[in-house]
Amino acid sequence: MEIHEFWRIVDAARDDAGATTDRFDEAAVAEALIARLAVLSPEEILEFDDHLDDVIGRLDTRRVAFACQLITGYLSDDLFSSFRAGLVGLGRRTVEQIIADPDCLAEHPVVIAIAEGRGDRFSLDSEDLLFAASSAYTQISGGDDCAFWDASDARRKAMAADDAPRPDGDSDAGPVSPSLPRLLTLLPLGRWASEPKPVKAPPAPDPHERCPLCGGALPVQSVGSSSRRDDDTIHTREFRRCMDCARVVERTRQADGGDAWRETDPTELDQMVSIRIMLDQ
Repeated sequence: MEIHEFWRIVDAARDDAGATTDRFDEAAVAEALIARLAVLSPEEILEFDDHLDDVIGRLDTRRVAFACQLITGYLSDDLFSSFRAGLVGLGRRTVEQIIADPDCLAEHPVVIAIAEGRGDRFSLDSEDLLFAASSAYTQISGGDDCAFWDASDARRKAMAADDAPRPDGDSDAGPVSPSLPRLLTLLPLGRWASEPKPVKAPPAPDPHERCPLCGGALPVQSVGSSSRRDDDTIHTREFRRCMDCARVVERTRQADGGDAWRETDPTELDQMVSIRIMLDQ
């Protein structure tokens, strides 16, 4: 997939969702994007996600991070990632303008609406867009939540072996604040100081499962990883992070539920990047 095809899909999803320069619903654009990706082949979905990573990487600059802080009143690694995905949802032309000069956001109708109180300050925060490829891949994989991450990990290892260059987005130098004068005028620092920071809803505890290490609660939601054995059977491991001691435990998933929970080897866990990402969401 070439970059122009990536942007054709994004802009087509915007059209499907009825998005315009003045009107943007990140959830609707994400839903339309997932629907378009779900008709592609697995390889094309992975290629789309590669392009998304590259574009988000080009937006990974101190000036864009400062813009995120001014617009949302908050900044964290997770929010900055989903904020940049939301920017991608604004379309190719807008993203290219932001890459050239993030201060142009001060003139975008969505940001102006936020400043005037007509829009939610997290309107550009789109985790659904960030994980659109994963959602589409899960759909075409019969609901297998791990299929995308397994395929993506394998693809990235192959690309790393080929020493494929990745774009370096953070090329800004010098002080950040003076470089966004229009955005600072529109949304001064401290604008959102009186409003609470977003709080992530805590995971629900599983009333039937306990941590074998501390006896604490385990969350209801598990993260799974499947692999095919030499005898052609599927071996599935189920992971959860204890809500009390924060250590990761696992069990082998079986038809009747699974065997006993046990601690995941920390050394092995360090190598399981996708599992750690999903456990920490």
